[in-house]
Amino acid sequence: MKAKRRLTAPEFEALRPLLNISEDRVNAARRALVEGQTLQEVANVYGWSRQAVGDAVRVVWNTFEKYHEAQRAAASAGTLLPPGWEEVKLIAPSHLITQFRQMIAAATPTEGTPVHTTPGQNIASRSK
Repeated sequence: MKAKRRLTAPEFEALRPLLNISEDRVNAARRALVEGQTLQEVANVYGWSRQAVGDAVRVVWNTFEKYHEAQRAAASAGTLLPPGWEEVKLIAPSHLITQFRQMIAAATPTEGTPVHTTPGQNIASRSK
């Protein structure tokens, strides 16, 4: 069974300016994606078919996926990592971050130099 598509209210509102569909279709999709109403319940409110509501939901969901794809691309733009490395955002107590930075420095390949190791910045390795 396919997982039910759901969005939080803030996620949905972030998409609203990107949607090129009528306000009724936007609101119908919101009822299904955010408020959890079934497609048939939403269709009954608007006097539409269940399929029409499903089409509106699909348009919003596709926009959501493209939005997240763009966010991921922007976050990794310009970052070159060695094979087997990945970039993460780490939120942890300060003393653990210090230990983590020490572990990263120890794992950095000898031909690379650690970069961006100050608080609030990324930790990566760059070849000379």
